[in-house]
Amino acid sequence: MSKLMQNPVFHELKKQASIFIKEKIKTARLAVTDVTEEELLTEEVTGSALSLIDARSMAVITKASFEVDQFQRIVKILRQRMLMFDRREWRGMYNTLTMLNHLLINGPLSVFKEFQHEKEIIEDVITIEWIDEKGFECGLKVRNIAEEVLKLLEDETFFKDERERKRKQSFGRITGFGSSSFVIHSETLSETNKGRDGSFLSDHQTCENDCNVDDHPFVEKEHNTAKLLVSSST
Repeated sequence: MSKLMQNPVFHELKKQASIFIKEKIKTARLAVTDVTEEELLTEEVTGSALSLIDARSMAVITKASFEVDQFQRIVKILRQRMLMFDRREWRGMYNTLTMLNHLLINGPLSVFKEFQHEKEIIEDVITIEWIDEKGFECGLKVRNIAEEVLKLLEDETFFKDERERKRKQSFGRITGFGSSSFVIHSETLSETNKGRDGSFLSDHQTCENDCNVDDHPFVEKEHNTAKLLVSSST
């Protein structure tokens, strides 16, 4: 490997150039197509490039999901990600399921029905091996979040109870701390980043060691919750 390739300045310049190009492509797509900003954000956060979805992005996407057109666009992206997954790109599936889990708990109730046909895919996600480019088995994090999502999709009563429980927790912590987006995000991470012994694992440790808006009274509350999430994170 050349000295230039090993130079941290070179890698930083390469990173900045990549970000610049992506932003130009994003601007062009917004200008010449009917794609929405929330749609592009969903594509971005469910891809393999991000190591973790930030709370504000999840809140923005969740708020948009209460609009019928945006809902269909978001669902389409999540479904495509799940249908076309690559076991070597474990982060993409992990991010997709993390976003879906967040929408099931905080988005419209119709998310539950929309993803009933994807339960078989999620079952496969739990059973297959997820090997990264370095040969590490990265399945623990993916399986944990997949099991959470599957549990919500398999039992509608549990699904609704869990939504209500998380909502009460969130509103309670908003009153106490004034930051609901962190609360929901941290709860998701605390479950999916646990090892078998209950300890928390970093991304590297995990891989190496595990070698239509519903006509429902909740909807108005959910929409207000989404607004709180966005305003509290800005």
